[in-house]
Amino acid sequence: MKKQTLFRLVKAVCFCALLALCISTATRITQRKASISRMAPLLENPTAYDVLFVGNSHMVNSVYPMELWREYGIASYNAASHGNSMPMTYWTTMILFNNYAVPKLLVIDVKDVGSDSKLIGSSADAHMALDCFPLSLTKLRAIQDLMGDPYTTDESGNRYADLREEYVFTLGKYHSRWNDLNENDFHPSHTRQKGAEMAVGVARPRDYDITDSSGDEYGIGFVYLRRLIEDCQRRGVEVLLTHLPYPATDEEQVTANTVRYIADAYGVDYIDFVSLDQVVDYQTDCFDYNSHQNFSGAQKITDYLGRYLRDHYDLPDHSGDAAWAADYDAFYEEKLAQLDGQSDLKSALSLLHDDTVSAVIELSEDSSVYDDETLMRLLQNTAREHIYEEDAYAKWSDALYPLDGLEDAAAQGEACLLVLDRGSGEVTQAVGGSAQVTTSFGVLDAHREDGKLSLSIKRGGRETYRQKDDSRHDVRMLIVDGRTGEVAASLAYDL
Repeated sequence: MKKQTLFRLVKAVCFCALLALCISTATRITQRKASISRMAPLLENPTAYDVLFVGNSHMVNSVYPMELWREYGIASYNAASHGNSMPMTYWTTMILFNNYAVPKLLVIDVKDVGSDSKLIGSSADAHMALDCFPLSLTKLRAIQDLMGDPYTTDESGNRYADLREEYVFTLGKYHSRWNDLNENDFHPSHTRQKGAEMAVGVARPRDYDITDSSGDEYGIGFVYLRRLIEDCQRRGVEVLLTHLPYPATDEEQVTANTVRYIADAYGVDYIDFVSLDQVVDYQTDCFDYNSHQNFSGAQKITDYLGRYLRDHYDLPDHSGDAAWAADYDAFYEEKLAQLDGQSDLKSALSLLHDDTVSAVIELSEDSSVYDDETLMRLLQNTAREHIYEEDAYAKWSDALYPLDGLEDAAAQGEACLLVLDRGSGEVTQAVGGSAQVTTSFGVLDAHREDGKLSLSIKRGGRETYRQKDDSRHDVRMLIVDGRTGEVAASLAYDL
């Protein structure tokens, strides 16, 4: 009898273990991989990062950890997520702290801190923020707190209180994906951008005025911001608050100005990029009307933060780390891939605000670009230097435009040749479109006659590139790989 009872018990345990394994496997396979792909490098090696960036999509699109490493040797991860409220930022940070590791510095963006709702994005945004984390006590507490309000609904009017189970057991959400599974579901690819996302595009921003007014701490976001700062200080984690740049409304600026009092109360630093109004140029650096930053804007913000972190915090230098170097090579390939075959001229020009990619840009004598204010501004932006002045206020001005030769060519109705040599840091401007230039990637010989351009590059006495184009284009570009000096792409645009 005892043997039969023991045998039944063993069978029951084996059955439960097998069932749990099947459910776990099905959950892992059917789950959408976007959240995992974005966060896996951090969760798999959490102690490798000294700085974490948290916040919503404005942070996701504005800070590139790979560029921080390349330029400043800072090991960081962008752990922000689309649609995050401050309560969601608090809880995802607590999951990281309690189950993985604590960084030396936490950078918290305060956009939407004045919201009085614990969840402000869509239900998909909430899944993006939470799905990457295995079930834990802290995750259960997060779901209970964020979705405990019986009146909070998602974008479809569903009550979050009724959806909590699908965040605890995601198989209930994704079980119907069986017919949509692909190779990535079985072998997920991981981002090489360390959580960041390149937003490629250029949009006209909304109008704005700068205000220095402040108000009361209205909104539950302020409560969770204080809780997050206090938790960091108990754990010995330094805190930097940011209000990343976008053309903010008066109400949004009043809320952000109020954060200054919180920063002072806790003795933490606060960079309000909106009030600075000088780091990015909204005419060239906005990806959409809501003013997420595009590639150009993110490069400027990342560089500003890199210099600020270097000057204000004692962070280890990881410049010689081989693993980071390998990841950066992959990130660099992603940048080149964005340029190669880029069909939109505005996007291509915004991607050229990058001191690692050289370019040769040729405009014909009657190019329509000369009559387009946005395109001319984007051309100027390719060579624009970054501004780093703490606590300064200076509106962007046309005086910051560095390419006077471009303006001369436009005024004279002449062709123009621009050579952006990132290897040497030199910019060459040739009105008329013909020039011979010694560059870091070889001797460039450009000859223009009767509207036709002949161009060659020689290095070490050997011709590495030749182009002879009898057709007329508004703009032609050569993209040069900054690592190898080889031409990576040839682009032509007609407006």
